[in-house]
Amino acid sequence: MQRYHNPFQGIDISVPVEFKDDYLRYCQTKTDGTKTIIDQSPFPRMVDMWFLAICLATKLNLDPADISKYETYKIIEGSIFSSDPWRINALILIAISKTEDVEIVTQPRKIMTLVNSLAVTGMKELLNMLKDSDDDPIWNLSESLDSLFRG
Repeated sequence: MQRYHNPFQGIDISVPVEFKDDYLRYCQTKTDGTKTIIDQSPFPRMVDMWFLAICLATKLNLDPADISKYETYKIIEGSIFSSDPWRINALILIAISKTEDVEIVTQPRKIMTLVNSLAVTGMKELLNMLKDSDDDPIWNLSESLDSLFRG
């Protein structure tokens, strides 16, 4: 098995407290023993929802939010990317694209601050997609993403 360097090891993935209920509602990761219904909770893990929010902010060319204005909480540590090493590359490429500075690759904390800020901006769009109609969230999201990427 090939090992990858994870520059985000030990760095927290943080989101605003105001989104905590949304992460609990739309993610299948439950700590209270309740079972989830995939149509209502389309994201296997919180990191998956967070990552899609970043991707939406990037696709829509949204400006990063000022995350310092929010009370935040940690959803998981950056060590999660060791199991999804392709996300490391994606986050680095997003950071280079947003900053137009390749030297950012040497600053993983700065990258994480940037992508956490993009996740805040993208989360607002993502929540709108999930709640787009009276259908189940998974179908609302599927339809919205299909429309977005088809142009």
